[in-house]
Amino acid sequence: MTVSRLRALAATVPAGRPAPRPVTLPSWLLLPGLLALAGSLAAYAVFLDHDPLRGTDLWMYVGGARAFLDGEPVYRLGYTTLNLPYTYPPITLPLMTPLTLLGDRAALYVWTVGGLLAMLAALWFTTRMLGYRGAAGRLGLAAAVLAVLVWSEPLHRTFFLGQINIFVLLLVVADLARPDRSRFKGVGIGVATSIKLLPGLFVVYLLLTRRIRAAVVAGATFAGLTVLGAIIQPGGSYDYWIDGRGFDSSRPLATSGPRYVGNQSLQGFVARVLGSDELNSGSWMLAVVLAGVAGLALAVALHRQGEEAAAMVMVGFTTLAVSPVSWSHYWIWAGPMALVLIDLARRARGPARVPAAALAVAAVLPFLLWPGPDRTGATVPRGLIWSSGHMEGTAKSLAADAYLLTTLALGLIAVAWLLLRRRPVVATEPGPVRPLPTQPAPAEREPVEREPV
Repeated sequence: MTVSRLRALAATVPAGRPAPRPVTLPSWLLLPGLLALAGSLAAYAVFLDHDPLRGTDLWMYVGGARAFLDGEPVYRLGYTTLNLPYTYPPITLPLMTPLTLLGDRAALYVWTVGGLLAMLAALWFTTRMLGYRGAAGRLGLAAAVLAVLVWSEPLHRTFFLGQINIFVLLLVVADLARPDRSRFKGVGIGVATSIKLLPGLFVVYLLLTRRIRAAVVAGATFAGLTVLGAIIQPGGSYDYWIDGRGFDSSRPLATSGPRYVGNQSLQGFVARVLGSDELNSGSWMLAVVLAGVAGLALAVALHRQGEEAAAMVMVGFTTLAVSPVSWSHYWIWAGPMALVLIDLARRARGPARVPAAALAVAAVLPFLLWPGPDRTGATVPRGLIWSSGHMEGTAKSLAADAYLLTTLALGLIAVAWLLLRRRPVVATEPGPVRPLPTQPAPAEREPVEREPV
């Protein structure tokens, strides 16, 4: 009896929630969107001539894959000139081995182009979650947004370092864009969690929104891939899972410390506010609990209102906030966020359109590249957080924690929006009082039965 109940629970699919009203985007959006993206990429290529891609993280992936192929202890070695350790689960090592077949520059270019296409696909799936229809129009909108995102600090740093985060983002977004009744929903989140542990918070989100089957599928996928990694790399699995090297936040922070501005998580925020170099402090743990509970609760409330894309972005930002380390290039969730805010501005009516459009612009601005001095003193596009080193006082504090503060502001705005949406409409002036009719109108009287003649 218990087994049958568990099976029924695992197969549970929630009742239909409010869905966004379908909107067909015009096909003419395709051409200007692609032209904007082509022009943006051309300008970006010129910029890269002065500041070429470094591929620091990519060489760490390649170094770990080569150590894996050579039978060396992957998690006890350092790679790249910065002696960076391999910090990803063992199952990722076989996935990185194809990179060892390419030359260094070829691998970096292939990885960058793949990341660019992955971001375009993630934006495409986000438009589906928003209820948009029309393949050409959706592609044009995604391309136009990507044309702006190319000049954002998180995406630029992702390309500059050769980071894997875009592919993880795509797995999560594509999975959540699936219909809830799909038997494959949860697979993408499970794979993403097995690559990088942060997306595991989306499994909790699925449970809280009563999509039990998808949560079970995600958990089973993660468990299966983790076991497969233990079979392929037993020694590395011991080092990562049992010895705790995968959970040691001091490893990625070893060369910088928690106050390093590149760490935009709550741990970095708390350390900068308190002026402390303590890792995993009590203040940080309390902040993590509060942020995790608040972020998930807000995401569930948005989901129940049919705002699945907004809920997804909120969970994504929550994972970055509660993580011990969230480098600035992790914040590519700014891409789906931009589409959600554009959609909000589109749906606004009357006087609300101007502040809704202003909100979309204001939320994206902190993530964009800004003119700032590089190591040689030349003025080049740099992120706002990096420009904080040349500021003082309140401006310095706001700029140094721009990503987390933007997330907090969006959360507060979302709470206010939910409260206003649920507030009943009350007449400002009472209407005239009319006496109740003493008799029903003729059309409303009960029919009179007549005796047959």
